[in-house]
Amino acid sequence: MTTLLQDIRYALRSFRKAPGFTITALLTVALGVGANTAIFSVVNGVLLRPLPLGDPERVVLVGHDYKSINLKAGVSGAGFKFYQAQNRVFEKAAAFTGWEANLARDGEPERLVGQRVTSEYFAALGIAPVAGRGFTAEEEQLGNEKVLVLSEGLWARDFGRDRSVIGKSLVVNGESHLVVGVMPNGFQFGTDPIAIWKPLAFTPDQVDPNCWGCEWMAMVARLKPGVTIDAAQKDLDRLAADVRQNQLSNRDSDWGLYTKAATEQVVGNVRPALLVLMGAVGFVLLIACANLANLLLARATARQREIAVRTAMGASRLRLARQLLTESVLLSVIGGAGGLLLAYVAVRGLVASNPVNLPRMDAVGVDGTVLLFTSAITVLLGLVFGLAPAIQAARPALQGMLKDGVRSTHGGAGLRATLVVSEVALALVLLIGAGLMMKSFRKWVSVDPGFNSEQVLTFGISLPNAKYPEGAQQTAFFERVRQELAALPGVVAVGGNASLPMTNNNWTRSFRVEGYQPPPKANGPWGDFRTVTPGYFAAMGIPVKEGREFDASDAAGGRMVAIVDEVLAKKYWPGQSALGKRVGYGGGETPRWLEVVGVVGHVMQNSPKDDEHTQLYQPVAQAPFTGLGFAVKTRGEPLALVPAVRKLVLAVDPQQPIYDVRAMEERFSGSSSQPRFLSLLLGLFAAVAATLAAVGIYGVMSYTVAQQTRELGIRMALGAETGNVLRLVLNRGLILAGVGIALGVGGALGLGKVMSTQLFQTKAADPVVFGVVSIGLVGVALLATLIPARRAMRVDPIVALRSE
Repeated sequence: MTTLLQDIRYALRSFRKAPGFTITALLTVALGVGANTAIFSVVNGVLLRPLPLGDPERVVLVGHDYKSINLKAGVSGAGFKFYQAQNRVFEKAAAFTGWEANLARDGEPERLVGQRVTSEYFAALGIAPVAGRGFTAEEEQLGNEKVLVLSEGLWARDFGRDRSVIGKSLVVNGESHLVVGVMPNGFQFGTDPIAIWKPLAFTPDQVDPNCWGCEWMAMVARLKPGVTIDAAQKDLDRLAADVRQNQLSNRDSDWGLYTKAATEQVVGNVRPALLVLMGAVGFVLLIACANLANLLLARATARQREIAVRTAMGASRLRLARQLLTESVLLSVIGGAGGLLLAYVAVRGLVASNPVNLPRMDAVGVDGTVLLFTSAITVLLGLVFGLAPAIQAARPALQGMLKDGVRSTHGGAGLRATLVVSEVALALVLLIGAGLMMKSFRKWVSVDPGFNSEQVLTFGISLPNAKYPEGAQQTAFFERVRQELAALPGVVAVGGNASLPMTNNNWTRSFRVEGYQPPPKANGPWGDFRTVTPGYFAAMGIPVKEGREFDASDAAGGRMVAIVDEVLAKKYWPGQSALGKRVGYGGGETPRWLEVVGVVGHVMQNSPKDDEHTQLYQPVAQAPFTGLGFAVKTRGEPLALVPAVRKLVLAVDPQQPIYDVRAMEERFSGSSSQPRFLSLLLGLFAAVAATLAAVGIYGVMSYTVAQQTRELGIRMALGAETGNVLRLVLNRGLILAGVGIALGVGGALGLGKVMSTQLFQTKAADPVVFGVVSIGLVGVALLATLIPARRAMRVDPIVALRSE
């Protein structure tokens, strides 16, 4: 320990004597370690930590799989009951669906995100209540379902964790409900935290076998001990075959069942993007390591005379190597501490902003696992990349180095050149990855969404069934709100839609086209159904291509009508007018036929990647919904209208809140948040990598020029022109860059394949991106080489030879 402390004190003194080297090395390490720690913190919290469930690997989601149209759906009430009773692999099984709960408060009512669940839901998840109990089978029956379970967050916020809330009543959706339990925070399927649960009690219609395809619920199950997901899938395949063989379903189609791990359901969509980022920051760390090794090699070479003197005085090679390794590890540790501080700030910013709406961000932080990760890479960085310089410097040529005026002309030049080639190759891979993402993002945002998002305010209203049980009541409420909103100053147009664009709220179902016979066992046609009010297309700026919008004449009990998008019209009635044609839905020989009265432009519902279904619209009066999203086109700033809108809705019904209030431009921008964020971070990492590679090339070439001063002096004394010297140095730098680029192309092709799922309308081996990035990196290498090359041009042969 005494010797180690001496080595540390000596290292600190040597760092003070070389501030340029020390600052450069520390910044290099801090940058590499900080970026890796920040991204690893997110990966650890989102992907690596197990879900806060009991034995989470046994929890799975189950649903219907329509492979021919690449659609995964939920289950119907009849389907759930059948799968729950007939399976051989589930210990517990439950169904759940979203629930919009309006909680009556002393002041303004509040809309809560909730779920309706069957009685085994919490047991299937392996969750125990923190107070009270869960639901019983009796509460799953109609008439007994007026009970609630609260989330721990709602319990703490509104009731101060007072256990006496158990047994009290709350008014939700206009009805009194008894609180029976509190569940812990931290588990959910989706990004919105669940605040409240209610039993899911099926009506006779919801478990009608004739509505097997009414897939409005999700199903979750807990596997029996020892049962794998593959075994569960085989059992589900058996159940699906049984349904088809015994005609328990009214669908003659090629469908099946799928099972998916709960973890995959929660984080599967973001896993590829996070792994790409983790790989990118890993490349940045490797480049930083190569730069650190280069700095240590240069420093060791400059200290050869000092090391030779120490060797002559009796220092062993092991003692010298240990001293140099101590310096390397100490540099790494100090730089790693700085990197940890940078990561802490970055992680706090990411958690606070959550720019891409990542799931499980509450689990992200700099915890013990992250500290262990940072400590490991910091110490390994110092040991591994300080080893080569230590070995190199611990083998001095004593006789030559102790002679006055003699310099080393090699000093690890080959190893340094190899490190620079590696830096260039890694930088090229990152730059091409960033280039591919940027091109993909540009194509993503250039897609026409089919509507005008400027100056449009959006919000939701969800009516409680208890207060508005009839479709006519619901329609009357929404029509009154629409008309009063249209009368507000500054409002241009108002309309409502049960599934506003950019809300991740889709209702996809099969339909019929009169006169069109789909192929045998084909799943289709399929389309996205929308229920809208008059004025909706005007409010959203959706063009009417043919016919008209809905109006007051499209009332309940009147002629059933529909509006279709231009994609559907061109597909089923090519070269014809769609007006007067009929589409329908429903089973049996007498479907519910709708007459087409208009054709509108196609609308991007969520993102360009999932924009593949045709679209059909019905008037809200003929297809009532309890919940609508409103779009209000304004002349000025849309959010300035929010107080007036909230006051207006409360005037219509004092217990009716509005929720999810946002400008449509914000929603539209959010649809591209993940590719934007990925492009931004990859671009940032690539810029850092290119900078570090340029520093590496500059360092090697500067070192080379300094070591070859005598050679350059002799060349110029023998008549070499400055242009020849310039070309000599530039050629060496460009050769290093060229070799690195050639090696990096292969890695870039591999990265492109890994990133292919994140790219939109962009090839993984895009020749333009590869070409532009390669030329750009050559330019960076040229600039990094130019400074030492110009220094070489100014070498005075007389001074150079005299100094030697």
